[in-house]
Amino acid sequence: MKKRHLAGTAGLLLLALWTTACSTSSNNATESRYSNSSSKKVKDAASGSNDKGFVGNRYTTNNGSISIDKITNVKVNDQYRNLKNFTMVILEGTFTNKSSKPVSPKEWALYNLEVNQVLSNSERELVPGSDEADNGTKWEELLRNGDSKVLPGKTIKFAIEYDLDYKTAKVTEDYSIQARNTEDNSPLGSPYKLKAGMDNFTYHDTSDEDASSN
Repeated sequence: MKKRHLAGTAGLLLLALWTTACSTSSNNATESRYSNSSSKKVKDAASGSNDKGFVGNRYTTNNGSISIDKITNVKVNDQYRNLKNFTMVILEGTFTNKSSKPVSPKEWALYNLEVNQVLSNSERELVPGSDEADNGTKWEELLRNGDSKVLPGKTIKFAIEYDLDYKTAKVTEDYSIQARNTEDNSPLGSPYKLKAGMDNFTYHDTSDEDASSN
């Protein structure tokens, strides 16, 4: 009787492990398919070609057009994340979706543009950082626009935020934005160069206020 009980327990354990494995595998496959499908849709909407690169502050392909309006170094006073120097870079622009599918300005920019800090002896590429859209900055609406899917044929003002690592990254005045071929990532034309403005922002944690109001 004892052996039969142990065999039954082992069988249930194997069944549970098999079910968990199948579930995990299914979830991973679903996530992979969704990721690949999503990536393909974005690439289809963002991919394009233009051997000239930037003309003035504007870069245009058959699938979209983006103009760089300004870039700002923003010193953030944030005692919760960094007691020292925390700087974010805000890029503002105007985007027109010329493709047949919705795409966000941030997605389009990631596929088509390379944003670089110009240092004394080199350039350092930046990538979009933590989203500050919910922290009460004056760019809140523009940052939300940067993540919003723009409908075909529509134009929107937007902003994209980049973080600088206070331990390694220097705050520089000069920036260079290079258009890239979406097929092989080769540079297209000359980069658009611009100087950054300066601003400040103090982060206020409102979680305590929200808790007390409830």
